[in-house]
Amino acid sequence: MWDRLLKNARVVDPVNGRDAVMDVAIENGRIAAVGTTLEGQAASVEDLTGLCLMPGLIDPHLHLGSMFGSSYGTRMAAAAGVTTCLDMAGPCDEILETGHTCGAGINVAMLEGFDPMKHCGTMTPTREQLEKFVNDSLAKGALGVKIMGGHWPLPLETSAELVRTANDLHAYVAWHAGSHTAGSNILGVREVFEAAKGQRLHLAHINAYCRGRVNAVADEAQEAIELLRANPNFWCEAYVSPNNGTVLDADEDGQIIDHVTRTCLETFGLTPDVEGMKTAFLTHRCFAIADTGFMSELVEGEAALELWERQGRKGAGSFPVNPALSRFMVATAKRADGSFVVDAISTDGGCIPRNVAISVGLSLVKFGALTLPEFVVKTSVNPARHLRLMDRGHLSEGAVADITIFDYDRQIAKETIVAGQSVMKDGEILGKGITLVTTKAGVAAAQRAGYDHILTDFTDSEPARFIP
Repeated sequence: MWDRLLKNARVVDPVNGRDAVMDVAIENGRIAAVGTTLEGQAASVEDLTGLCLMPGLIDPHLHLGSMFGSSYGTRMAAAAGVTTCLDMAGPCDEILETGHTCGAGINVAMLEGFDPMKHCGTMTPTREQLEKFVNDSLAKGALGVKIMGGHWPLPLETSAELVRTANDLHAYVAWHAGSHTAGSNILGVREVFEAAKGQRLHLAHINAYCRGRVNAVADEAQEAIELLRANPNFWCEAYVSPNNGTVLDADEDGQIIDHVTRTCLETFGLTPDVEGMKTAFLTHRCFAIADTGFMSELVEGEAALELWERQGRKGAGSFPVNPALSRFMVATAKRADGSFVVDAISTDGGCIPRNVAISVGLSLVKFGALTLPEFVVKTSVNPARHLRLMDRGHLSEGAVADITIFDYDRQIAKETIVAGQSVMKDGEILGKGITLVTTKAGVAAAQRAGYDHILTDFTDSEPARFIP
């Protein structure tokens, strides 16, 4: 007798070559059977006629830390169909602290954001200091570390040495391009490829560097694609939202601190200071992120300005700065072997209100740029393999029953299932807490914090990609 039987959905499972109306049986949190007409008893039977069913959506770049708007990112991700996510900044201690009260039952992996002054007391740490930072991050439960160069620039060699250190310690490392010598743009991307040549690296949100700040948008996107083709040791994702996410804090002198925010203001011809922010809000060029007490949402105009002022001219927000052309180009480009150049669709969302992998990503399918199985490759198969979660990203018998059910016509997530249990259904959050995806070094941290854990490791050097 099965625990659950999901009947009559369009099952899209590219690893097993499935794209047809089928039934899926679940037992003990794992896939028990998949077939065109499963006959058998189940404690729960659900008719999914007219809906699509895929292996659980994995978001390889989002944010759960309150500095980006709220502590409710797992709820917002679960509501958008996400079963597993990679937080790309931390702070890890905060995520573990708030996970019990704000979690929604999904799997969470974390990277600790690198602040050399905070963590090492200098902008040019020694190798010993960098090793301590990486090992301390792993001991907190993180998979590794994230260089925040686009928001808070560092010396290029400091970032390059951290990449080398993380690789030597078999830790995950991601980089938001940007340094003291190049911005969060195509010039910063060139620096990353040169500085991290031959190293394993997750280059964050490639579309964010292709906004036409240096060359034409199409030229920047094509250059990024060719750099990725030539460097298969780099793993990359791109988000599909027109809005970015950034920190809007002003210092005591009225200057905006975050370099991404400064660049966005200058893009609109505004000064990177308090007066520029006021104009950006009132002309609807910037949205503020409001914490509602359960999730977070975007506000604009006078309401956004009032919120920002009330918060002491601090907080998180979004600018509509991502061109459709570059998002389209990087989403569809392929390598000679048929694999995707940009491995995954992300959201850079979480507590930033743009968890749109389904609501916007499916538009690429309807336009004909991707097939539905290819959409699943980019939103489940490749992220699962990259995180070395080999029992996820497919619906093989014995695989973990992480499943996302969505309405293709309306482009909305209908149900999020983690290890056989519904954590979201029809917009209602049912799950609680988190399950921590961590390495051996982080197991003790997960146990101390009271979380179940999923073990992974990155001792192999090559990113794993699905090749059709």
